[in-house]
Amino acid sequence: MQPGNTRLFFYLLLSFLLHPPTAGYAQTTDTSLVVIKRLIIAGNHITKPQVITREMMIKEGDTLEAALLQKVLSRSRENLLNLGIFNFVDITSAADPGAGTTVLVNVAERWYVIPIPQFELVDRNFNEWVRSGDIGRINYGMNLDWTNFRGMNETLKLQFKWGYTRRIGLSYQLPFINKNQNEGLSFSGSYTLSKEIGYGVNDSRLLLYKANSDYAREEFSVGSRYTRRSGHFSSSFLGLDYRNLMVADTIVKLNRDYLSPGLKGQQMVTVSWGFRRDLRDYKYYPLNGYLFDIEAARSGWGFIKNEPEWMYIAAMYRKYQPLTDRWHASFSFKGKVSGQSETPYWVQRGFGYGSDLVRGYEYYVIPGQNFGLFKSNIKYTLLKTKVISLPLPISEKFKTIPNAFYLNAGFESGYVRDRRFANVNPLANTWQFGYGIGLDYVTYYNLVFSVEYSLNRMGESGLFLHFAAPI
Repeated sequence: MQPGNTRLFFYLLLSFLLHPPTAGYAQTTDTSLVVIKRLIIAGNHITKPQVITREMMIKEGDTLEAALLQKVLSRSRENLLNLGIFNFVDITSAADPGAGTTVLVNVAERWYVIPIPQFELVDRNFNEWVRSGDIGRINYGMNLDWTNFRGMNETLKLQFKWGYTRRIGLSYQLPFINKNQNEGLSFSGSYTLSKEIGYGVNDSRLLLYKANSDYAREEFSVGSRYTRRSGHFSSSFLGLDYRNLMVADTIVKLNRDYLSPGLKGQQMVTVSWGFRRDLRDYKYYPLNGYLFDIEAARSGWGFIKNEPEWMYIAAMYRKYQPLTDRWHASFSFKGKVSGQSETPYWVQRGFGYGSDLVRGYEYYVIPGQNFGLFKSNIKYTLLKTKVISLPLPISEKFKTIPNAFYLNAGFESGYVRDRRFANVNPLANTWQFGYGIGLDYVTYYNLVFSVEYSLNRMGESGLFLHFAAPI
């Protein structure tokens, strides 16, 4: 993309976001009042009623303007879908003159106890796995996910993994532990043995080491998190995590900075805090609203020998704006600041993992201490959510499938500051950008498939598959 075209893209995007079209969004002036006399819940065979009423923006006895009723019910429906425990939610209201308004909440529950065979890629993403040409580079095993445990939206997960990586893991999340349903706890623990690990970079590409016998990396970790929810849209957490890592002698020889110098094992206790404000309409594939997230973490408290001293602050903002009935725009900013230059490689994170990636750089890893990332996207709705029912003698939880398709085009740019590994990390300390087009498919159980054709700053292009929304 030429500089002039880039500026034009930014100008059009910001113009749409700051001055969205108003056609189709006329304001109503109905100031009559409605009284919510009854709130009826149906379809919740497992889910406790208090889990549902917690997400409702109204309760029995409330009085509000008639003009606001549908907006409140629509937002309540979005809140319930964002719990991730219902396939469908339908909320309707009926007014009885002289007797107030009745609201009916009808939910379709998911299948909550799911033993899932696992075929997990060894590589960082699907695209690197395809490029390796070795289909045997997978981990296999079994996950037992029990969501909505006891009907209280708790989550219990057991993980057993074999292959390149062996892992036993357990996690348990209780979203509410008090009467007011605004405080929660979670616990997790895992033991992992890895035959192959990324031990460094060269030319901003990940270097891999595979142990012929024994294992390249052994790790034990446990953690807990206290959460507090303020209203429907804001939450914060305080976390405490412990990690104990051991690596093969070969790793220390290949990269003396993988751990702190002279060590083949290291322990770390991390205390973290975060705050989130989330007003997205549907968090798995949002089209309207915004998300603000900030997190801070610190390790190196002085009571564990050779513990790395490490601290970072990361913040992210995402905005989603409908332009017309079928056109939508979005953008995001994310930044991370970490002051320590001597932090060992194993806790370094820049671009190349998860969503911290510039489009078109799927084959690269850019470690560093600080980074900034901008993403923008314009999408067109090819097919609005359409529900199909398979003519099969199976549970309604599986044969009723929602489908939606979106075309998208995006521009992304990012900068990683690396003060330690810059000699083997040439994509750091300079701006990178990428752009492209894609097709997104959204279906049930929060599944998103995105196929993108992208081009990066070096002129490299490719077709990439992702399992999440572009932003």
